[in-house]
Amino acid sequence: MKMNRRDFLKSSAITLGAAAVAGEASIAQKGPVAHAARPAPQYEIYSLKYAGPFTSSVAMVFWNQEWDKTIDRNYYLWAIKGKDGFIIVDTGTSLSDNAKRKLKGYVNPVDALARIGANGSNVKHVVITHIHFDHVGGMEMFPQAFPQAKFYVQKKEFDFWIKDPIAKRFPFRGITDTLANGIVEDMEGTDPLQLISGDQVILPGIELLLTPGHTPGLQSVLVNTAKGKAVVASDCAHIARSFRDDNPSCLIFDMAAWLTSYDKLRSKAALDLIFPGHDVKLLTDYPKVAEDVTRLA
Repeated sequence: MKMNRRDFLKSSAITLGAAAVAGEASIAQKGPVAHAARPAPQYEIYSLKYAGPFTSSVAMVFWNQEWDKTIDRNYYLWAIKGKDGFIIVDTGTSLSDNAKRKLKGYVNPVDALARIGANGSNVKHVVITHIHFDHVGGMEMFPQAFPQAKFYVQKKEFDFWIKDPIAKRFPFRGITDTLANGIVEDMEGTDPLQLISGDQVILPGIELLLTPGHTPGLQSVLVNTAKGKAVVASDCAHIARSFRDDNPSCLIFDMAAWLTSYDKLRSKAALDLIFPGHDVKLLTDYPKVAEDVTRLA
């Protein structure tokens, strides 16, 4: 069959068009592979004791149980190390507050962090899990020690401790640091203070998790590590046993919310990778890397 020049050109154009469409489809199919999301970076987690040990009834850290038995606890902050520096979790107790409380074995938290090389040039993120004196007090020193850092606080936590008059009454006033709270309050509306509402990824492989109960807006930190997902839970539990046995400490803001927070954290990480706030085993059961510093994951 003869084909004139015009029919030949039309036929060629159709063939070329089909080939082009097929090529685009092929590229589109390869696209997700070529542009696949990079794996989340992996971090190391360090626990730093800055005060302790302190002895109390087991019932203080394990609600209404074993009043006749005693247990030791330490005060910690945590450092999450990545290739670009450190994310610090909590700030410890202030120099001023320690002068009144006279904590056993107290070390300036800034000096404790220096033991693993955390300093003003490589700390750009500080997570405040909650506004109790032993977790927020270091704000007396931290903005000066770490001038490049952003400070992350849950808005619910900020609004209660900083704005709500109830927080100024005795039962609450005794477990916070008014000087440190004033520094946090003065930072409101500035870029260094990041008020978070709920769960939020702040860096690849680092997610803040709202875990209320101990306080109205306590937050934990979900971290991607070589061992898998791990959680710096701070005082979502004072001891690891609480996560296993479903029983928090006696310092309760909302018991129902606290138990729900346990469910949430146990869905995010294995029990042996959820690290509590005051357990002496953080110091005794993990590899030591510096004075009173251990590597958790």
